[in-house]
Amino acid sequence: MQTHPFFGSVIDRIAGIFVTITAWILYSLLLYCYGGLEWWMAGIDGLVSVGLLAIAGYLYGYIVEAIHAFQIRVLLGSLAQAISLAGAWEIEVWIRRETLADFSATLPLRLTFGISAWIILLMWYRIYNLEEQDLTESTEPDEPEYLINEASAATSDEESMLDRISVKDGSRIHIIHLDELLYIQSSGDYVTLFTPSGQYVKEQTMKYFEAHLPSDIFVRIHRSCIVNMEQILRVELFGKENYQVRLKNDVCLRASLSGYKLLKRRLNL
Repeated sequence: MQTHPFFGSVIDRIAGIFVTITAWILYSLLLYCYGGLEWWMAGIDGLVSVGLLAIAGYLYGYIVEAIHAFQIRVLLGSLAQAISLAGAWEIEVWIRRETLADFSATLPLRLTFGISAWIILLMWYRIYNLEEQDLTESTEPDEPEYLINEASAATSDEESMLDRISVKDGSRIHIIHLDELLYIQSSGDYVTLFTPSGQYVKEQTMKYFEAHLPSDIFVRIHRSCIVNMEQILRVELFGKENYQVRLKNDVCLRASLSGYKLLKRRLNL
């Protein structure tokens, strides 16, 4: 299970929505000013074109780290452009009964905007992944930040370690024992606790759980994920310097390179 970059935090979600709306307005203005479309048609055309492109870009975020071949990236980008153009063409034909010649006249504008938007999106994904890697690396080369936390957690008093987690849900309070906890995943300003009986959201930080969960059972394999090592079935290579941690309940979690190294250290491999 992989957290989409747009779900990394509330700010990322707001920024993604804002950029999409801005791109729609800008594209509609270009179609109106330089494409010869009426203002209302430019708005509808822009909404469909940018909407399809945004959906394709959103879905691409789930596989961006697994795609390393340049040819495949070009192919997927071309497919996204084709889908966006096909949607715009269908709208133009359905509403305006536009001919292929009229639509072809706007192709340079459409392709220039679409390709530019796609390149910017890929650059954002790249920057996001680099920032994520920096957060999981310590100041020393190849030394994960978790090792520093691991050392500090080891010096903590036993009384500070958790043996259970309480989660308030309205008027109810759920008690989660550590042997029931499968893994923890970051959800912006909250964390989601996954157990065999369900999911529970708690307003707490990942660093808190990393410092207060037993280090011989729980390990932080990713900036956004802490896993119960007793639930791990196997670890598989997934893309370049990325790994999949498969649990006994057939859930797959993504592990960074530094997280994989820490997992090996904890497992004495």
